[in-house]
Amino acid sequence: MRPELLLGIDIGTTSTKAILCQRDGHILAQASEEYPTSYPQPNWAEQDPEAWWRATCHVVSQVLAASAADPEAVAAIGVSCQSPTLVAVNRQGEPVHPALIWMDRRSEPQCAMMREKLGEEVVAQVNGGRIDPYYLAPKLLWLRDQKPDAYASTYQLLQANGFIVHRLTGVFCMDNSQGPLTLLFDSARRQWAGALVAPLGLAQEKLPPVVPCAQVVGEVTAAAATATGLAAGTPVVAGMVDGAGAAVEAGIVRVGDAAEMTGQSTVLLICSDRPYRGRDLIPIGHPAPGLHMVVGAMVATGGALRWFRDQLGERERQEAAHRGCDPFDLLGEQAATSPPGANGLIFLPYMYGERSPVWDTNARGVFFGLSLATKKADLVRAIMEGAAYGLRHNLEVAAAAGFDVTALACVGGGARSPLWNQIKADVLNRSIRLPQRASGAAMGDAIVAGVGVGLYRSLEEAVARVVATGSEYRPQVQHTAHYDALYEIYRQLYPALREAYQKLAEVDQ
Repeated sequence: MRPELLLGIDIGTTSTKAILCQRDGHILAQASEEYPTSYPQPNWAEQDPEAWWRATCHVVSQVLAASAADPEAVAAIGVSCQSPTLVAVNRQGEPVHPALIWMDRRSEPQCAMMREKLGEEVVAQVNGGRIDPYYLAPKLLWLRDQKPDAYASTYQLLQANGFIVHRLTGVFCMDNSQGPLTLLFDSARRQWAGALVAPLGLAQEKLPPVVPCAQVVGEVTAAAATATGLAAGTPVVAGMVDGAGAAVEAGIVRVGDAAEMTGQSTVLLICSDRPYRGRDLIPIGHPAPGLHMVVGAMVATGGALRWFRDQLGERERQEAAHRGCDPFDLLGEQAATSPPGANGLIFLPYMYGERSPVWDTNARGVFFGLSLATKKADLVRAIMEGAAYGLRHNLEVAAAAGFDVTALACVGGGARSPLWNQIKADVLNRSIRLPQRASGAAMGDAIVAGVGVGLYRSLEEAVARVVATGSEYRPQVQHTAHYDALYEIYRQLYPALREAYQKLAEVDQ
């Protein structure tokens, strides 16, 4: 009998997740494992790629054991990841430096050099996006300038999923959804842009081959089979950035369809038939041929809630351990006791700088409107509302650039919160739908892997068969006008604080 189980693996910012599912999308088992992020200096953010591999081995072993599935029944494997992340490896695929994840913003000097050598307009027209430390190229230039020995010993520059794909198969590659996140890509042709690489003095041979997301790039090796419990010879596709995986999970395969994904960050994902050529938002590739994605991505919305849990939620953590539940659920219950608008409290979710559409390394989180009457519930609700305000800002910027949204889905870990979903619907004044199966980017990985080995004839057919609409959250008219007024205040706060953010960064150096 032909194998028909599909395995999706997502290398996230805070954890690795795995899903084993049937061809129709029915989930047999899922597992996750967290790992730390290191912040050795202000604006630095690093992870150990070996921690990703250890977590991958553990979660894959767990889903195989929990499902009691025969490893030989796995038809294909897909891997997605946080991105862009600089993973420099030698010829053996071993890291030569800690991975600089997307949150890392140490490369401002390299950005200045790129503006001099290339210019913002050239980058926007060829690659799309802006010159910013978020992207890969400035991180790579930092490695070359500050760690020349590591750069010299680098054989290939991978993304996090490419690192796991190599560990599984021994093959070096990068999927084409990641390309625009490098600032070194021709987004229309989906290939490296020599006109961007050469002026920077970078060695193009260190850039891996670019392949379609659903292309089978190799098979699980005997060594990887021993480490994970998989069967040697299982096909592995190139995979994709986690945003693309989330878009597939949400069924975003038609122009104008969109999803918001809230995990560590909140990310707006809009399906388009043309690449994004602007600077305010982010371009990535869509797994379907001929489609592209326009992305509005923040930094630390879910991360802010996690910070609150870790620093101020000791009681909720203890109670959750006693009750056997998630402390986030307990925080959500508290937030629900605070009224819309959090009793006049507004939160700027810039806990580690901010991406679109603010793009400011120095921006920091702010609770605006604190008083002696402010309660813990207000703080939690304000964090949720701040994420929704930022999402609305990105939607408005996308609409102004000609990328209108016809439908909006909600996925990611944040989608498990009914309160947060309703807040987003009210702040945006639009309906939000959830997939019937809200399991994260790993489900999208599994679907694309199935396309790669022919279990589905196309991505569109796969989505039609697997993705079903679940709950829908509609805006509550009695709250939308109040949120409109608060949103206007939210939009005024960052411009009012921009100069102060810069001065604080200079004092804090």
